[in-house]
Amino acid sequence: MDDQPYAQHILSWAGGPADTDRFVALGGARLPAEPDPAALRRALDALLARHPVLGKGPVPLRTVDDVWAAAAAGRYPPDARCLLWAYLAGRELLLVAHHTVSDPWSMRLLLREVMKPGTGPAPAYRASVSSPAPRRMNRSLPFWRRMLADVPTLAPDPGGDTGTAEIRTPSGITQQQAAAVARTVRSTPFVVLLTAFARALGPLCPGEAVVPVLTHGRQRSDWDTVGLYMNVLPVRLGTPTVGAVHRAFAEAYAHEIPFPVLLDAVPQADALFADGGPALAQFEVIQVPDGAGIEPLTIPAGLGLGGPVLPVNGLAFWLEPGAGGGYTACLRYRRSYREAEMQALTRRFIDSWEDVRADAERA
Repeated sequence: MDDQPYAQHILSWAGGPADTDRFVALGGARLPAEPDPAALRRALDALLARHPVLGKGPVPLRTVDDVWAAAAAGRYPPDARCLLWAYLAGRELLLVAHHTVSDPWSMRLLLREVMKPGTGPAPAYRASVSSPAPRRMNRSLPFWRRMLADVPTLAPDPGGDTGTAEIRTPSGITQQQAAAVARTVRSTPFVVLLTAFARALGPLCPGEAVVPVLTHGRQRSDWDTVGLYMNVLPVRLGTPTVGAVHRAFAEAYAHEIPFPVLLDAVPQADALFADGGPALAQFEVIQVPDGAGIEPLTIPAGLGLGGPVLPVNGLAFWLEPGAGGGYTACLRYRRSYREAEMQALTRRFIDSWEDVRADAERA
């Protein structure tokens, strides 16, 4: 594999977003006190010194009446001198960074550094994805060739309409609840939420399903580094029980390799994510580093910015943490699918979560 930047791979496998000037990651927080604009500007510019992948300063900072309306009206070209933008309305601060140099993990890091400036240099940015060690490749590639040999897909797309639509619904699920259930069943919050999603998929994909999930893609040495590190991990799910989903995810994770490497080395994977390939349902729980003291802003519906990269032939479902640790259930789908059907998928996920939670309490 060549030294092509990871972001370019992500854009190419997804067919590229419709508008690269809107392909951004978002992070917002309610500041503990009214900020000093001059001090805030200095803190924002300091981010560029610690994370040069964001470009050269100064960081554009606008004082506005509504951070979301202002951000939605903005343009964010990938060739801009500075790839970080900031909006301030009273105590609400919203950061926007181009997705080619950032991800949700990065945005929480940036907010944390603005609110509690760190010390020392940032870890070196890994601008490209290098091939894993030959031993790991030899161990992992047979697994992926076998797992992706015959991929079950979603029910046929009705066809017709083009473009995408988005649904955002408060789920009533909190990070604390997911963690409590995970402890009870000796798994992880991600797995118990993925189990609920697997159950909700039933009418769209009876039996097995291959669900691409997004990992934060970071090693410990990268945890304080800003960049596009998220990785795509296809997981083949059978019986939607916590135990079965845990084993399937653990096996896939044990064989994780960078997604561009997987596309280059396994022809089935390349076909899976090519335009015209099988329809899949992507799942993501937005993962962010600990942000003690950060009160995040909840992204409103219909913003037209943010969210995960959408598989070219299917739908993306993700859980976005907001104020108080509550998750917003977000679904982006091709308009050729019926809105009522997608609304039903969201409702089934919430109902399935309650079933998973009840099963854990009875165990």
